[in-house]
Order: sequence, then structure tokens, then C-alpha cells
Amino acid sequence: MKLHGYFRSSAAFRVRIALNLKGLSYDQASIHLRRGEQHDAGFLKLNPLGL
Repeated sequence: MKLHGYFRSSAAFRVRIALNLKGLSYDQASIHLRRGEQHDAGFLKLNPLGL
């Protein structure tokens, strides 16, 4: 499983907590929201809305 998120994102933080409580392993891909990386072509392939 791969979690795409920003380290200051409260939504990604809640997902990390849930994954850790369940004991599930995951890889993390950092998306820097302040730099606008959510609008890069590679990320838009994963999430066309750029959210």
C-alpha cells in the first residue's frame, strides 16, 4: 500500500494513525502541497482533481 500525503496534512495524519493501529505496512510518498506538487502531471494521474 502506498500513502500519498503531505506531512502537515491532518487527513494523511489520521490515515497514518489508522494504518499503524491496524498494524498495516505502507510506503509513503510525500506530496508538498505548499509547492503545488499536487498539480504535477504524475500526481494528477492518481487523482485527477489534484486533491
